[in-house]
Amino acid sequence: MKMTKRWIFTGVSGLAVLCMTLAMPPVARQIAYAVESGRQDATAGALAELSRHDKMSALFREVAKAVKPAVVVVHVKQKVEYQPMPFLGGNDFLRRFFGNDLPHGFRFRRETPRNQKPKREFYRRGIGSGVIVNADKGYVLTNWHVVSSADEVEVALHDGRKIQAEWVRTDKQTDLAVLKIKPDRLIEARLGDSHRMEVGDCVMAIGAPEGLPQTVTAGIISAKGRTTGRGGYENFLQTDAAINHGNSGGPLVNMRGEVIGINSAIISRTGVNEGIGLSIPSNMAKDIMRQLIDGGEVVRGYLGVMIQNVEQGLAKSFDLPHRNGALVASVSEDSPAEEAGMKEGDFIVSVDDEKVENVNDLRNRVAAVRPGRTVKVELYRDGRKKTVKVEIARQPADLASGSGQNMSGGKATARFGLKVATMGKQYAEKYGLDEDLKGVVILEVDAGSEAAGKGLQAGDVITHIQGRKVESAGELTKAMSADKVKGGVRLRIKDPRGGSRFVFLTPGTK
Repeated sequence: MKMTKRWIFTGVSGLAVLCMTLAMPPVARQIAYAVESGRQDATAGALAELSRHDKMSALFREVAKAVKPAVVVVHVKQKVEYQPMPFLGGNDFLRRFFGNDLPHGFRFRRETPRNQKPKREFYRRGIGSGVIVNADKGYVLTNWHVVSSADEVEVALHDGRKIQAEWVRTDKQTDLAVLKIKPDRLIEARLGDSHRMEVGDCVMAIGAPEGLPQTVTAGIISAKGRTTGRGGYENFLQTDAAINHGNSGGPLVNMRGEVIGINSAIISRTGVNEGIGLSIPSNMAKDIMRQLIDGGEVVRGYLGVMIQNVEQGLAKSFDLPHRNGALVASVSEDSPAEEAGMKEGDFIVSVDDEKVENVNDLRNRVAAVRPGRTVKVELYRDGRKKTVKVEIARQPADLASGSGQNMSGGKATARFGLKVATMGKQYAEKYGLDEDLKGVVILEVDAGSEAAGKGLQAGDVITHIQGRKVESAGELTKAMSADKVKGGVRLRIKDPRGGSRFVFLTPGTK
């Protein structure tokens, strides 16, 4: 009896163990699922709590809501005429093979005189962005390059309406344009103060990249005062907010919903966004827009100097306290600068007590001055600080947009990497120089020399060395051989285009 109970107990226990063994994996999975589910619920709860403190998303939402109704898509059409290519099976083609005896079934076409051939037309279409900045008057800001060649400009509003532009006024130098549309139930965006923006400030770009309207991207101000070296007047805000084709002319806005820039360009090796977008500051846009609306053109101030930035060698040579400013390479005749007594070699450091950082900064400041106004210019001359007053004139219409610091460069031999000759009629004819120009013409520049690196080239003329005139190759050689120029020498250069600049060269090992 005892043996029977023992076997029964053993069997039941074994069966229980077997059942538990078989049931264990599902149970374990159920337990693991319950734990993971609980963890996910806990995480979701934690995220829900954290999101209640997410002020940035709410801020971005409100900024987008405030500005998007003012952002428009700019559609442009340009009528293009072209002369159709002659039909391959035309008369000339037939005569080439058959002469005047055509096979049965062929005949010559009736020809139109060459000067009366009908032209055909088609419309080239383009697209960009813009922003309404005055709802009462119907003014829209966009880029010059969006509308510059357009015959027709149409503005598509956020609500789907399309309105033809009544007039278009542009300024190529800043890549800005103003459109006038019918002020019918428009919503505007406020223009902010771009001077208040700092590197690191959050911004949003709104526009129609690749034709996709009302697209919003976000980023920060990456840098200020950027230039591209392509000419014109530039003082870009740089941003990493995504900007692509079609964004041009759209607004860059701050977190107060104010337009602080007009998106203009990107720097990219691929032609698409790589995180380097450039926007025209709103303060520059305000002034340009006002002039275009009031007078239909932009009037800029004119000083009458050719200027260049200063590198360390030149700064030391001119005994300058620093490199923040613009060096006067030449002064134009009968210019405001000449009348005020400014001279080549002057180093301009401020205008009306506002510091000048570099060539681009000075150009922008002078251009913004109203012609006829007198400004105070602080400069260094012969190592001493000096103040002059200059009455700014109106910039000539044909004035080149270049600042003078980007001269052409070139090739030569000797310690300074130059091969030279005394200026003469043969060189004037060869390089297109003024026959009356006195100095030493550069014939060659060693490719790997410092002179080549600083942009000297054949045809440039050295007129001064260390501030003294030089009129022969012998004088130049003697001056360059002196012990006192072992640390380097300052040259004044005239190029074949009439531009001038200073260059500081140190001797090589030759």
